[in-house]
Amino acid sequence: MTQGFARCLCLLLGCLLAACTTRTDAQEKDMGLDPATAAYQKYGYNDRPVEARLGPHRYLIPANYFRDQIGPDFQGNFSLLVQWPDLQPLPPGERSKQDMETFAKQVTISPDYVDRVPMEGLLEKSIQSHSAKDSLAYQNPRERLDLRDAQAPVFGLIPYHVNHDRLVAYEKQQEQVFGFPSTAKLEDTWDWYVARDTGGAVSTVIKCDSHLQPDGFIIHGERLIREGHRSAGCIHYFLMPDEKISFSAFYPRVFLRDWKRIEDRARALLTQYRKD
Repeated sequence: MTQGFARCLCLLLGCLLAACTTRTDAQEKDMGLDPATAAYQKYGYNDRPVEARLGPHRYLIPANYFRDQIGPDFQGNFSLLVQWPDLQPLPPGERSKQDMETFAKQVTISPDYVDRVPMEGLLEKSIQSHSAKDSLAYQNPRERLDLRDAQAPVFGLIPYHVNHDRLVAYEKQQEQVFGFPSTAKLEDTWDWYVARDTGGAVSTVIKCDSHLQPDGFIIHGERLIREGHRSAGCIHYFLMPDEKISFSAFYPRVFLRDWKRIEDRARALLTQYRKD
């Protein structure tokens, strides 16, 4: 075999290999595989950096932080899951075989880029009624902070409970207008927890199942022990105003004491892995 022929053969093999790779990528698209599934089929579970985007911001986040431990979904949306109490992700592949306690200890952090509304006053809107002021719905004491009863501070937050008398009066009005009795119960309402910055602006809003419902868990050291059949949860809203990012975090109510640590961890994650 001459050297010239050998070089031509090597070039031909290289072109064939490149063509096969191109066809593989094309086949993935034809098969409708989303980026996360395609990545799993290629690499399996690991902690390799995966690209994620929030508006103009680009991040390279280890794969095992994502909900499926692979990456963003086919639309580019993503949530990051960490485990109480250390707020670290599970090792690669562990989420697919977790036990019930491990599942209950997860904290889900979902960031979103805010591009169509101003960041200022964004959290305040979550504790205000969006109904017309002359409507019956505007009198719903569950939807307005100013109609709730402020409680003594807890964990650096001000709790606001639904007022029982206002709820009863509102439900009677609804019954008169719509002609059917209400089945609303005070224990089915949400408690709101609010923190404000030094200027008085709302900096954190957390909505949890009513204090009239049991936690459903007991914390024993680093263990989370199930108690009863129901469990109370919380939805936690906060911001990174300069980056125009809003967060929602989900976790059992027994972790409410760690709300500030959860906020700090979420912001630190996006700061650490931002690459733009």
